[in-house]
Parts: sequence; C-alpha cells; structure tokens
Amino acid sequence: MQKLKLAFCFALIFGARAAGEDDRVTNLPGINFATNYGLYSGYLNAGNNGTWKMHYWLIESKSKPANDPVLVWFQGGPGCSSFGGAFEELGPFYINYDQQTLFENKYSWNANANILFLESPIGVGFSYDSTNPDYSHADDTQTQEQNYRALADFFSNVQPRFKNSTFFLSGESYAGVYIPMLSALLTTQINANQFPNPNFEGAAIGNGFMHVPRLFNSLVLWAVYHGKVALNDWDYIKANCKGDPNVALFDVDNYNFFSYLISTNGMDFVSDNSKCGNYIYNAISIPDPDYNDAYNYYQDCYNPDFFVNPFPSSEVQSRHPALKHRIKKRSIMNMDSGVNTANLFNYDSSDNQLAYPCWNWIAVRKYANRDDVQKALHIADDWRKAGNNGQNRLWQMCNKPMYDSYKIDFNDQQPFFHIVLSTTKNPNFRFLIYNGDIDTVCNFLGDSWFARQVAQDNGFDAEPVRTEWTYRRQTAGYVQRYTRKADQVKIDVVTVKGAGHMVPNDRPAQSLQLMQNFMFPNGANKSPNYNSTDNANPTPSLAPFLGTGSNQQTSQQPIGTTTKSTSLITSSPFLVLLLLVLALRNRN
Repeated sequence: MQKLKLAFCFALIFGARAAGEDDRVTNLPGINFATNYGLYSGYLNAGNNGTWKMHYWLIESKSKPANDPVLVWFQGGPGCSSFGGAFEELGPFYINYDQQTLFENKYSWNANANILFLESPIGVGFSYDSTNPDYSHADDTQTQEQNYRALADFFSNVQPRFKNSTFFLSGESYAGVYIPMLSALLTTQINANQFPNPNFEGAAIGNGFMHVPRLFNSLVLWAVYHGKVALNDWDYIKANCKGDPNVALFDVDNYNFFSYLISTNGMDFVSDNSKCGNYIYNAISIPDPDYNDAYNYYQDCYNPDFFVNPFPSSEVQSRHPALKHRIKKRSIMNMDSGVNTANLFNYDSSDNQLAYPCWNWIAVRKYANRDDVQKALHIADDWRKAGNNGQNRLWQMCNKPMYDSYKIDFNDQQPFFHIVLSTTKNPNFRFLIYNGDIDTVCNFLGDSWFARQVAQDNGFDAEPVRTEWTYRRQTAGYVQRYTRKADQVKIDVVTVKGAGHMVPNDRPAQSLQLMQNFMFPNGANKSPNYNSTDNANPTPSLAPFLGTGSNQQTSQQPIGTTTKSTSLITSSPFLVLLLLVLALRNRN
C-alpha cells in the first residue's frame, strides 16, 4: 500500500511539473535587457493522429500571468509565420541590425496579456508534419481544424494552468479568414461543452481579408482619392465600368469593379483584358514593389546602394545614449547645441524607427536560423534535419509553395460571423475590426463595408456618431460601434491613423492602447473605451539595459509556485524521491 502511495505522489508531482515546463525558454540568445516574464516554446498536437505538430511561442504577461487573459495571435499569408510577427510587430523582442542581439519593444502587447503565437497552418515556420517535413498542403477548412485542435491541446495538456483564463483571438490579414472560422467552431464546441476552456470573450482582426469583392471594389475608390489614378482614367471608369447593370450611373460606391478582374488562386487578381479591366487593374496594382510598399502607402525604404547613414554616427551615439538604446522612442529632442541636429535625422526611410520595417525581416530570418536560437526554442530535431543535401532546414517568414497552392474555400466570412453572433452565450463577447488607414492590401473602407453588413444582418444598431479616439491628445483614428441591444454584444470598427497593414509596428503605442482597452473594457455596459489610459500606460519605461546580448536568463517563477524551495523540489527528481521515502518511513 505504501508503495502505491509513493508512486501516486511521485506521479502527481512530476505530472504537474511536466505540463508545459519542459517548454520553458531559459536562455534566449542575444537578449540585452531585463525581463520579468516567462517564455515558452514547443509543439501542440494539431491532429492527423498526432503527426501535425504546430509550433507555439508563449510570452507571459508582464503583469499577472495567472490572472491576465490569453491573447492568441495568427499571422496572415496564407502561409506566413506568427513567430516572425512576434519579432517584427507585437512581441517584446526586436532584432538589431547585427542580426545577433535583441532590443526591447516597450509597447509589446504582453503588458497585461499572455500572448500565444501559433505558426499556422502546418508547414509554416517551425510547424510540420512528422511523417512529411516538406508538407505544405493547406486550405481554409483544414486550417480551421488544425487551429482548433492545437488550441485545445494548449489548454488541455500543454499549458493547462490557463484553462480557466479568459482568452481572445487576434491576428491580421489572412487571419481575417482564420479567426472567424475558428471562432465559429469554438463557439459551437463551447456550447456543447466540448472545448476545455469556455471563456472565449472575443476576437480582434487587423486589416482583415474577410470579403474579397468588397476589398477590391473599395480599393479602386481608395486609389482614386489618394492620387493614384489620372482624372481622364477615372472619368472613363465612372462612365463605362459599372460592372452591374442594375446600379445607377455614377453611384460608384456600388459599382462592381471586381467583375473585371480574374484570378487563379482567389488572392492575386489581374485584368480580364477588357478596357475596364485594364483601367481598374492599373488603379489598384503596385507596378514595382521595390519602389512602392503596398502594405504602407507612405512607407519609404530607400535602396541600400544609396544609404546615407543607416545608423547615427558613433559620436552622436556616445553623446546621446538614449538614441542608441531607445530605438522605439517616438521623438528624440536634441538639447545639446554641440551636436548637429541634422545627424539625428533618419534620411534612409520615412519612418521614426531607424528604418526597422525596411530590414527587420532579414534580421528575423537570420536570427531564427541560428543553431543556438533553435536549440533554446526546443525546435524539433526532425524538423531541423529535414533540409536539402544534409543541411539544416531553413526557417522562412512565409511558405511560398503553400501560398501558391493554398485553396480558398470561402471568400466571404459573413456566414462564420453569423454563427458566432447567433450562438454565443457570452454577453460580454465582442469583435474588434481595426485597420491601418494607409494599407492598400486590405483597406479600411472594404472592411468597414463588410462589418456594417455583418452588423445589419445580425440585428445590431449603429451608434449615431462615429467618434474620434486619441493617443496622448492626438487623433489616433475613428471608432464606429455597433451594438445588439438584446445582449449588448458589440462590433467595433476602428481605424488607426497613419498605420499600414502591420499596425503594431507602424503605430506601436496606439495599437497597445487599442488592444488593452479592447481586452479590459471600462466604459458603460462593459464597452471598450479606446481613449482610456487606465489599462495602458501611454509612455511606458524601458526595462533595465544589460549591455551586449549574452543569453540572459529569461526564466521566471512559474505560475502556481511562490517560493524558492518549491521550485527546488519540482526541479530535482532525486530530492523529491528522497523526501517521499523519508516521509513514509517516519509514518512507520
């Protein structure tokens, strides 16, 4: 009997420790600032008899991980990596130009949330099929099932300490397909008591690819009113290219420009070779991506051959250490008359981030493919060894073969919004549809049209006034709220002024305030108040700087443990066994 008790106690202790602790990242290469939150990296079971292994990257909250919500993030593509998005957009770690060291994004979304990045679908990033490492087949329905199974495994088996946490879905671009479809499945399974965490409270979709015809119809108007289209061309389009005989002439908001475009994959469209098709395609296309950034109309990334000064001179850096270490600071005021203010200007890009959006993808790719980084992240050996000619496999930000062969099952997400809104039993449930207003890939107008239609079809009333929201007393964008009076469920449609497709990078501070207020509503009737700073410090401080990156210990006390002795017990198998044996002997 005593042996059975011993075995039972032993199993309990090691079972509790095994749940996710093996995935803890204790030494993140290149980090050069202090952290007080845990990092986890590992794999989730995404189905297919356990052969589909979805990589996850969990960054705990800076505040109260045990009490704060879980925010799941999906990248778009389809076929692009959320792990890359963590380092390029909303995570706490950005990568330096040297591709070796990390600096802090002080506007990381983990201020009061545990961020779960899922590399979805299988075949993206470090996610893979263990029976076929080159697997890259994907479609909307299969991706929905993989995401559901992976998330269920996260809450049930891998990190069960979060199974009672409130959680939200979030993402951008083609996540405008992933999120509504996953939300619909989650809602129905939660209602049937089939999902391990019932506390699904909402979803945020940034610059979403949710309704293809509306996105392209609106993009023509966006292009015209941003100076891309010649007046004579626009006159021809208005007079000849209604695309629908039932639409009144010059009622351009209702023209079906989309009817003049054709596609082989449902994502990339070209002219149907008609005269209208040619005019419309010229209006919406980007002639040379090297000269124009479709994701941010006003972002300039100048040719490296003509770089003036990628970084300020060593003289300026030495006299202005804040410039060297506070790369994300919105403005740097030169108070030293002995330093030429002109040297502080960034002449190689039109942003305020030392051109980080222009080169971060190169740094992320190099960093993710370092051997020490992959080992620190517990990347599976069978994934790493699946390269060509005996070489290690390379992580890529986007899987091009997957994109090229991806099968779109639904080019309109309205049916999935309807499932969620008609079946949710959570009176606090809410959708946030947010758009950077200078994105030409998934533009704000098309998504606004889509959200309004969803609201009307599901019994929501529009607030009579579209209101401004502000950050530090400056206009940050506009909010249109739709509310269903019967249960106070809400859809907020928000623009972010001056942001493109990647809102968390283009407007980091504003996006943090936006998401904090979405997750922690403090307005009337549990409504998000996007102007509030109660949950979002508009000017957070940087963490202590530690100098050059040197694999800082990044581990934090696990949730549920509070003392050093407890940590010692759970980390030493022989000590646990000895203590149990002594205890049983003392009872005899």
